[in-house]
Amino acid sequence: MSLAREAVPTLPTANQRAMRIAVSHPHGNANSYHAALAFSESGWLDHFETGLLRSARSSKLMRLSPDIERRARNRNYEEIPLSRKRAHRLVETVSRIGRKVKPGGLTSRVNWYDFLFWGHDFQISNSLDDRLDAVYAYEDGARLTFEAARKAGITLVYELPLGYYRSVAAEINRARRDWPELQPDVYAEPLWKQTRKDAELALADVIVVASDWARESLTLADAAAGKPVVAVPYGTPVEEILPRSQPPDGPFTVLFAGQIGLRKGVPHLIKAWEELKLRDSRLWMAGSVNLPSDYLRKHCKTFQHLGALPRTELLEVMKQVDLFVFPSLAEGFGLVIGEAMAAGVPVLTTTNTGGPALITEGVEGWCVSAHEVAPLTERLEWASKHRDELYRMGQRARQKAEQWTWADYRRKLIAELSPYLRDRQSTCS
Repeated sequence: MSLAREAVPTLPTANQRAMRIAVSHPHGNANSYHAALAFSESGWLDHFETGLLRSARSSKLMRLSPDIERRARNRNYEEIPLSRKRAHRLVETVSRIGRKVKPGGLTSRVNWYDFLFWGHDFQISNSLDDRLDAVYAYEDGARLTFEAARKAGITLVYELPLGYYRSVAAEINRARRDWPELQPDVYAEPLWKQTRKDAELALADVIVVASDWARESLTLADAAAGKPVVAVPYGTPVEEILPRSQPPDGPFTVLFAGQIGLRKGVPHLIKAWEELKLRDSRLWMAGSVNLPSDYLRKHCKTFQHLGALPRTELLEVMKQVDLFVFPSLAEGFGLVIGEAMAAGVPVLTTTNTGGPALITEGVEGWCVSAHEVAPLTERLEWASKHRDELYRMGQRARQKAEQWTWADYRRKLIAELSPYLRDRQSTCS
């Protein structure tokens, strides 16, 4: 995957109509914000359709829940003009409160995250402007929007942030066979969700992914056969993160951040760490836990659980460690890889992530085969014995991060998508 910096396509002249593109995401994460900003910078953004936004109108909703208040305060998207931002607050508010309250009866069995995506999709599909040239939507939140847009002849751009669900399930079930005590049942998305995802893929005109692994995952998707696939790695937040200025003190320390579970390769990391039996060393894990309690009790002395840290705290913790390890088995990209590199920390990850787009083997870190413990053990042992060189690798990681920022992502996204985005007015004339 090339990381060459692309020139932004020429903007329309005074005699041309700018394309009108809507970006739709129910909770406005970093990648959807920068996709919307890319179209805004190109003069093509009609609206960024999302959930909660920081505004005067959201102040009353913010009082309902500290979680809602925190999320709304962090969602200003200030580089996108106010006139191009559209908040759909109700569905996300209900979803966030539902996840916290968990009342008894039927509502306790609602998957509120699925509700958030379905509800947002429903809202957008019922308010879609048929004068749009294209709509850019995300997995699980695109089917109804795409169906409405297809009737109006609008180009449909579909981003798959994680990878095709059958490929993700295949990786999890491969690990399940190695670790049956962690997941006794075969992993699969609910049938209704599989049907929805395949319908979204079938409707899409062009598919966007963030890594080679995610692109390769689509080989199992019949609905994607013959469709153009655009691969653009997510950017690194070097503008937000100052690199550390000195090597870490104290014991040799390794950090993992993410959901502490099977898909992220955590059991493989724990096994590698226990096999090494390193003296004067620490393994820190930050994130929510998705492992059986019996397994945790058995291995609780292996690592220190830091909990689910706010992003600002996590970034400070990153600067205190020697190495960031992210051994995920199925990952569309892994934004924490770029965050660690921006902080000046070398990264050990797998080829089933966005790591290969950012990391040159042995230069800024390593990308090893997923599912294998031995390569993790070997790199961890080397790292523990070469802390000075590891720090220099971290400095090179920062330099590499500076070569692929979110601004670079935005430029490349526009350049890669431009051949598939057509002004309907000029096409029909």
